[in-house]
Amino acid sequence: MTFQITRENYEKSYLDSMYVISHSKNTVKSYRTRIRLFRRFLRDRYNIDEYDLLDHLKNRGLDIFKVLKDFVIFLDKTGKSPRTIHLALSVNKGYLRHMGIKIDSEDLKQLVKIPKVIKIREIPLDKGIIIRLLRNAKPKLQLTILVAVSTGMRIGEIVQLKISDIDFAQNPVKVYLRANTTKTRQSRETFLTTESSNALKDYLKRYHGWDEGIKDSTVLDKQIFSTIYRHRGPFIADSIIATLQTELRQLVRAIPDLNVKDENGRQSIHLHSFRKYFRTTVGNVVGRDFAEAIIGHGFYMDTYYQLSDEKKRQMYLEAEPHLTVSDFNVVEKNIKTLSMKYLELEAKFNEFKQYAMTESISVPNFMK
Repeated sequence: MTFQITRENYEKSYLDSMYVISHSKNTVKSYRTRIRLFRRFLRDRYNIDEYDLLDHLKNRGLDIFKVLKDFVIFLDKTGKSPRTIHLALSVNKGYLRHMGIKIDSEDLKQLVKIPKVIKIREIPLDKGIIIRLLRNAKPKLQLTILVAVSTGMRIGEIVQLKISDIDFAQNPVKVYLRANTTKTRQSRETFLTTESSNALKDYLKRYHGWDEGIKDSTVLDKQIFSTIYRHRGPFIADSIIATLQTELRQLVRAIPDLNVKDENGRQSIHLHSFRKYFRTTVGNVVGRDFAEAIIGHGFYMDTYYQLSDEKKRQMYLEAEPHLTVSDFNVVEKNIKTLSMKYLELEAKFNEFKQYAMTESISVPNFMK
C-alpha cells in the first residue's frame, strides 16, 4: 500500500516527534493549536494550506520570510500576546522544517520582527493569603496547595504522585519524582514539611485506606490525587488538573479581596503561584541555586546532586519553618527557642551587671 503524503500525515508525524521528546499530551495539544492557527492564517491570507505552501514556495516564487512576517502581523492584529506570537512562530518554524522547508535562523531573526515580550509584575503570595485559601478549600485542593508550597513541584508532577513515591520514614519526609512524570524527564527528589506530611497522611487514610507500615502493593501503587484508580496515565492527570484549576478559580472568586488580576488581566492566584512562592521563600533562606535545583530547573540539577543526602536534608530543614503555613507545633517550637535564647541573654546580662558592680565600673542608666 502506497503511503500518501497529506497535510494530516505531516501534522501527525510532527506531533508524534514532539511527543517522543516530551511525552506530554499537553505539549502536543499546544503544538496542534499553534499549527492550526497557522493553517487558518494561510487560508485567510493566501487561500492555501501548508501542503499547498510547499508547491507555492518551490514553483511560484512565494517567499517563506514574507509568509512568516505576514503571520506575525496577523497574530498581532488579532490581539495575540507577544509570548503567544513567539511560541506560535517557533512551533511553526519547526513544523515547516519537518516538512522540508529550510529556514535560516539568522535570516528569520533579521527579516521577521517579533513584538518584545512584556514582563508583567505579579502580585506575590504570602502566608496570610495561603492560610485563607486553605481554610476554604476542598480536601484535594487543600492538600495540593500544601504539597506545592512545601515541595515546589509542578502541578503536573503533583497529580501523578503515587503513595509509593513518598518515604515517610525520612526526616524530612522525602518525595521521589519519577522521570516519566517530570517536565524535564529527569528524576529528582524533594521534601515535605511536617505540616504537609501530616495533612497527606490524613488524606491517605481517609481516601485510600492507607496506614503507616502498610505493605500492600495495591494500596502503595495508587495515585494519591486520583480517587478513581482504574484510570491511569496523562488523561486522568489532565482531568484532575482541570478540576483543581476550576476549584481554585471558584474559591478565589468567592473571596472578593483575593479576586484580583495582574497587569495582564490574569488571575493573580493560580496553581503555578504556589511553586513560585516556594522558589522565592527557599531562595531567600538557603540560596537560589538550591531552590532552583529542588524545583527541577535543569541548569542547577548537577549542583544539587553533588550535595550529600545529609546536606540536602539540612538545607531543607533550615527552610522548613519559612514554608510552614499554620502548624502550631512549629510555632510553639519557635516560641520556645526564642524564650530560651531570651533567658540565656538575660542571665549573661545580669552576670555583666554583677561584674561591673564588683569592679566599680559605671553602668549607664538605660542598663540598670
